[in-house]
Amino acid sequence: MEIINVAHQLNLFFRVLCVFGVFGLSTAQELQLKIISKDSIETDLINSIGYLKVFDNFNDLQTEVSLFKDQLYLRGFIEAQILEISQTPPLHIAKLSLGPKYESIQLYASKPVFELLELEGVIDLEGIPYYSTEINALEPLLNSLTEFLTAKSYPFASISLKRIAPIGKSTLRADLVVETKQARQLQSVELKGYEKFPRAFIKHYLGIKTNTPFDLKAIQSKTEAIDQLLFAKQIRPAEVLFTQDTTRVYLNLEKIKSNRFDGFLGFGSDDTSGALELNGYLNLNLVNNLNFGESFRVNYRSDENDLKTFETQLTLPYLFKTPIGSELELNIFKKDSTFTTAEQAASVFYQINPKQKVFLGIRSIQSNALLPETTKNVSDYKTNAYELKYTYQQRTIQNLLVPVSSAIEFRLSKSKRTSMNETTNQLHYLLKTSKVFNLNPKNSIYVQLQVQGIDSEIYLFNELIRFGGINSIRGFEENSIDASRLGVLASEYRYQLSPSLYIHTIIDAGYFESPLGFDQKLYGFGFGFGLLTDAGLLKFNLANGQVENQTFKFSDSKIHLSLRTTF
Repeated sequence: MEIINVAHQLNLFFRVLCVFGVFGLSTAQELQLKIISKDSIETDLINSIGYLKVFDNFNDLQTEVSLFKDQLYLRGFIEAQILEISQTPPLHIAKLSLGPKYESIQLYASKPVFELLELEGVIDLEGIPYYSTEINALEPLLNSLTEFLTAKSYPFASISLKRIAPIGKSTLRADLVVETKQARQLQSVELKGYEKFPRAFIKHYLGIKTNTPFDLKAIQSKTEAIDQLLFAKQIRPAEVLFTQDTTRVYLNLEKIKSNRFDGFLGFGSDDTSGALELNGYLNLNLVNNLNFGESFRVNYRSDENDLKTFETQLTLPYLFKTPIGSELELNIFKKDSTFTTAEQAASVFYQINPKQKVFLGIRSIQSNALLPETTKNVSDYKTNAYELKYTYQQRTIQNLLVPVSSAIEFRLSKSKRTSMNETTNQLHYLLKTSKVFNLNPKNSIYVQLQVQGIDSEIYLFNELIRFGGINSIRGFEENSIDASRLGVLASEYRYQLSPSLYIHTIIDAGYFESPLGFDQKLYGFGFGFGLLTDAGLLKFNLANGQVENQTFKFSDSKIHLSLRTTF
């Protein structure tokens, strides 16, 4: 009997296992949905709208049917009904009745609501007591109304349609009910990740001010300007914390490497001896090391023909937490044993927006001849000038190969030069602009235009503009050309082989005038590449510069190597 009883228990146990196994399989089975209507035309319409068809459980399936009915409402089928949901596992068939389709709707609201919306240009009543719109435009309209109320510091505002009823074969009417609830003011801006981010930049650079109406969308739009900075970036969009009495915005930032070191070497041959000559420069730019947004630049250049240049610049933005900043410059230039020139400049600037600045400053120049006699018109002189400058820069976010997509610099200065007890009024001007035209992800065109000049009755050789080389017209020795007026158009066709490498052509053209009474046209042709390495951005240029009607010589070609690294 015990053996029989045990066998009976084992049999019962296996039956239970089978039951639970089958139940488990059945519950794990996916559910399928099909929505139909009373005729094929309405069913085709349902299929054209689209809906989810596979679900893990019946509750999700029911929710999808309800959401689909809401979609029908927005399309004018306000009398749509769910007749039944038949179950033939795994297939579930939902049968709907669409009813008539309405094409337009008339919205009625209280007078204050309509007056506010009409005043702000959200709607135009055109003298009638309601606002009429097409049914297919209703959802975008309600979304725009919600955004409008959010921008008006009502983030918890709600909009609903009540008492919807037909007033014709294809027209509905409804009451537009707006509940604004409590208006919000921005109490504080908190920093996460980079807590030492300069506070003055929040108010003046980003334009986010506390104790003002709260608008999260506007704040998130303004914070996109952070990516235009060299020393910080956003980790994720701005977030907001609402409490009963306060509204706080959190900026999620990260400090990035912003110090830059770059330089280049140039290779060419001496026009007389044919010997190889080297030239180059070193440039150090320290940015935001004190967490004030400041920058300090030092540049040393040694060019062919024994030309040496030392430049330093200090920029201090948002002094005393105001939108006003300051810029100080010191430049020293020496040409072999002919003369030296020292420039000092100080200016204040106002940051119009994250991309634009306007400057007003003074500049003092003193030049001294080193030889008592020279064949050129070199003389001691002093110049005092008042300057107006404007700059614009559009950075390319997260593109280290092409960090700047467009830039403009315009400078105008009026000065008095004193030399040999004679005073001469002068006008200096500079326009330098560049732009990258992206044809597609791999092809682009880079164009740079530079126009510069001095208007004066008498010109001294040691005050002329010096240009030529990698930063102006390529294929010529660095700063080897002296001019009173010049214009240079530099261009490159770029082809990006990979995210870290592009090759390019060089086609430059220039024109300059000399106070000696002649002018010349210049051309530069060549090729190069830009390579993003672990050390930084490496650039190589091979260019040949020619004067108009000059015979081409490959030996006149110049090679320029530059490397920019960030630390």
